[in-house]
Amino acid sequence: MTARRFLPLIFGIALLTSTATMTAAQPGDWNRIDDPMYESLGLHLGLASGTGLSYKFPIQWWLYGQATGGIWNKRFDKRHNLGFELQYILRQSGRERLFVSAGLSHYYHDDNGHVKDHVNAGFGVGLERLYWERAAVQLNIDFLIQGGEDSVILFPQAGIYYYF
Repeated sequence: MTARRFLPLIFGIALLTSTATMTAAQPGDWNRIDDPMYESLGLHLGLASGTGLSYKFPIQWWLYGQATGGIWNKRFDKRHNLGFELQYILRQSGRERLFVSAGLSHYYHDDNGHVKDHVNAGFGVGLERLYWERAAVQLNIDFLIQGGEDSVILFPQAGIYYYF
């Protein structure tokens, strides 16, 4: 009988200590002075700023550059792209960054002698959020001007990055 009385107390203490450890293990913060996490490596998917392995670096504390590129080759199908994007930070809280961006990318595709070679340009707005201590997810929506086409479309981009 006495064990039943203490069971809710034990459960409550276990719940409080697990909540305390979960709040102590909060994701990182871009505004930390001791570890500002400037540069990152990751994977990016987008037509305005390239698709593939990506590297982000600060130009100023409020302006970031992002270089992205990828190569996909098969026997008769050769593809590569290279892109660059500038990100101007509008607001940076502890875990979120709101930014405007402008990107330029070059896409090349040789499918058994049929070559498609074009340059894309885009500008838009994006949000990057730290979900773990050093890993972030970035989403942007860009107005995209594809080379060889006379239209402007709204196109999403996404990336996942590890800051060091």
